[in-house]
Amino acid sequence: MTKAHVPQARGGFRPAEYAHIVLRTAQPDALVDWYCTVLGMQVVMRHPLIIFLTWDESQDRMAILPTQGAVPSTRKTTGMDHAAFEVGSLKELTGHYRDLKAKGFVPVRCVNHGVATSLYYRDPDDNEIELSVGAFKSAAELNTWFSTGLFEVNPLGVYIDPEALCARVESGEPESEILKPHPRHAEFLAELMSSGLEDTWVRGN
Repeated sequence: MTKAHVPQARGGFRPAEYAHIVLRTAQPDALVDWYCTVLGMQVVMRHPLIIFLTWDESQDRMAILPTQGAVPSTRKTTGMDHAAFEVGSLKELTGHYRDLKAKGFVPVRCVNHGVATSLYYRDPDDNEIELSVGAFKSAAELNTWFSTGLFEVNPLGVYIDPEALCARVESGEPESEILKPHPRHAEFLAELMSSGLEDTWVRGN
């Protein structure tokens, strides 16, 4: 195990940013509806072979490939675990949580990771996405927390109740306080592992 530390950006080639994600599915209409609702996407183009979606002025942030007979992966299949998307504030995140819940979309878990607070959702094919608000304003602040060693003790975080999170945000409590690592961060993972539930935590099953 290495000590957590965000390094300085190095020279040479590196991507400017992520461009898009491509999903294969046997139910393209269901996925289009889900991502337009949950991620605020809009359809750029529908074609029998591919559907392009975006949430900004990019040509596409996601593409969906209609694939007859495609079978969803299981939670034990190798491959990408989930995709995470940054949200601007806890107010925005919890407001969206309220809107989605009213439409029948509920997260599979809500977590204070120490480095961020996140809601996790699963699309109709069981692909998982994370909506996340970072806890630190700079790499320097993050590295200061990393230097405590708490992230090595528990790199996953602590389950929290999304309704309790909403209540704190709606009460006017400063987001900087809400985003602080959970008081039980140090002991939570050890307690979970001693109960034999760590795989359940990671997979959300």
